[in-house]
Amino acid sequence: MSGQQNSLEQPYRKQSFWLDTIPGSLAPRAALEDDIEVDIAIVGAGYTGLWTAWYLQQHHPGLNIVILEAEIAGFGASGRNGGWCASYITGIEHWFDDPETRAGAVRLQRQMFDAVKEVGHVTQQESIDCHFDQSGALEVAVLPVHLKRLREELEYMHAQGFTDTDYRWLSPDETRGMINIDKVGGGLLMSHCAAIHPARLARGLAERVEKQQVRLYEKTPVLEITGRQLRTPHGKVTAQTIVLATEGYTNTLPDQQRRLVPVHSMMVVTEPLNTEQLKAIGSPDRYTFGTPDHIVTYGQLTNDNRIAFGCRGSYCYGSRVHDFDPLEAEFGLVRKTLLRFFPDLKDIRFTHAWGGPMGVSRSLRPSINHDPVKGLAWAGGYFGNGVGAANLAGRTLADLVLGRDTQRVDTPWVNPPDGHDKWEPEPVRWLGINTRRQFMQLADKAEYRGSFFAPFISKTLDTLFP
Repeated sequence: MSGQQNSLEQPYRKQSFWLDTIPGSLAPRAALEDDIEVDIAIVGAGYTGLWTAWYLQQHHPGLNIVILEAEIAGFGASGRNGGWCASYITGIEHWFDDPETRAGAVRLQRQMFDAVKEVGHVTQQESIDCHFDQSGALEVAVLPVHLKRLREELEYMHAQGFTDTDYRWLSPDETRGMINIDKVGGGLLMSHCAAIHPARLARGLAERVEKQQVRLYEKTPVLEITGRQLRTPHGKVTAQTIVLATEGYTNTLPDQQRRLVPVHSMMVVTEPLNTEQLKAIGSPDRYTFGTPDHIVTYGQLTNDNRIAFGCRGSYCYGSRVHDFDPLEAEFGLVRKTLLRFFPDLKDIRFTHAWGGPMGVSRSLRPSINHDPVKGLAWAGGYFGNGVGAANLAGRTLADLVLGRDTQRVDTPWVNPPDGHDKWEPEPVRWLGINTRRQFMQLADKAEYRGSFFAPFISKTLDTLFP
């Protein structure tokens, strides 16, 4: 590798363990330098944009498609997430509980089950080595209140018509045999989930869509959107349809500052575990895992036997995207949480720490939106559950743009009534988001301490922020 190429890559390899371990070059592709006209212009080369381009070309190979990326493919959440290709859609309970949308929500959930399989199928078919392993996801109870939550979750999903094939209860011994988290009291196995290397998936998809004649311009931020025209630093793109796929960076687009706000998540990764350490954490299978705390936790055993582990983070005033330093105190809390799970790993060395934004909508649910009159489509707001959801969103966006009448377009996350709701202006949204987070942290601390006030704090949280 030349010195110049190395200097171009290093800022990107520092973004996450996943990008740091990508084989091959991360040097940016060429930027757009001309004015061009295309059929479809996609803004953002993360999962949503890449999957949309992929399925558009599968259905209509002759389309002239361009993707504009402000940094490099996989720079955002697609290159630094927890590696859970899961079937969960944040907030789907809202649609389950509404009689008018319940049937569509059940259909949507089954489509999400299929999306996990679809990611595995495409990556195998296209030889994208993203370490796909569908062992399933484990929600592990370590407190009595956790057992109650998981029992309620299981009963709720079974009441929607799903079965043990989808969500299955685990005894303490069964759970411990799969993942030996300290103080295991039981668990819930969700079979529709795969552990992946997220950056390998994003970079692999970028290469495959290029082979389908999709043009991908990197280091090409969109500065202005006027009608069906996009202005970039060195060229304009005129398109019949524009697809916004910018997720946690949506606030960087003109007139989009309050559509999706960036809430941060942080991750750490250990050195590779030796044989004894692997034995201490339980099964060598690559289950994804977490506990039903209020502050979401998520982990996986990587393909090279490391533990990659994360926790939800903070929101910065004014929707600012925070540039994390690996030495920040918040990472100490993430490491402490992981060691609470596995105290036998107290001497383990951590090799990487990173963080970044995920997109959150005002409804706290993702949506897919398409306005054929304006020639504008967008999807996002996955709230940290975008690896699987972005695949289904990409397929659905392709259907909408091409006018395909499929079951995917007949689901409640497509053009929902609240899909265009905006967040409150500052300082209201900073106060609201961070007050909610403070209550969540208080609730978790109280539950782990066995505090008499824990139920009261949880009830207050649910009342103020349902």
